[in-house]
Amino acid sequence: MERCPVCKARFKDDPVCYRCGTDLSILLGIERRAEWLEQRAVALYGAGNFGEAWRVAEQALALKRSPLLCRLVEFLGREMLNSMVQNRVPLVSLLSALKR
Repeated sequence: MERCPVCKARFKDDPVCYRCGTDLSILLGIERRAEWLEQRAVALYGAGNFGEAWRVAEQALALKRSPLLCRLVEFLGREMLNSMVQNRVPLVSLLSALKR
């Protein structure tokens, strides 16, 4: 977080905004969780677990958008689809996998 979402003051690594007094601790926790999920998704991708990496990246993206997560979700979705097509997975299975 770079700025307080209430008064737009610069964030100074304190869970309470120095200008307006807003408690930012919940937002900071969400941000930390999103970063942890992003790292986990990348690690799962590195381990070749595309399906789980995609699910974790989607969770992280729901909390915080980042260019890396956007690209990772797009890439993993394509990779999973290509893998299923190459393995001749029925269309019903493809659709249910994308809905998860």
